[in-house]
Amino acid sequence: MKHPPEIAILNDVLESLIDSTDGYEKAAEIAKRDTFQNFFTRRAAARRAMAAAVRNEIVTLGGKPEDDGTILASAHRVFMKISAAIQDNDEAAIEAVETGEEHLRMTFEQALERSELSPASKSLLSNFQGELRADGRLIDHLEETA
Repeated sequence: MKHPPEIAILNDVLESLIDSTDGYEKAAEIAKRDTFQNFFTRRAAARRAMAAAVRNEIVTLGGKPEDDGTILASAHRVFMKISAAIQDNDEAAIEAVETGEEHLRMTFEQALERSELSPASKSLLSNFQGELRADGRLIDHLEETA
């Protein structure tokens, strides 16, 4: 049995996770320090795992998971490429992922406020919020050291 509103909400979250993964991968490419490259690569892998879990939940609900990010993120990636060409450095990489993380946290918060989400979907997303908050703190720390 399909749950269209819930599937749509989860697909929005999935798109943002795909965007976040792409953003971290791009940040790893433009970062200069190995420490930052490794951090961004690990975060991309973590976002990929979150996306896989959300994708599985969508399939369980009888939906079709999105496989692309958002149009807004496509524009952000173009901006990142231009920014990277101008200033190929750690600060540009950190700034880019920080912007993406703020958007991702807002997407999660908005999704969790929706009454259409089942307890299982809410639990799944809630479990990821702690990791998102921790990543935000780590990014703030990276920003201080850059």
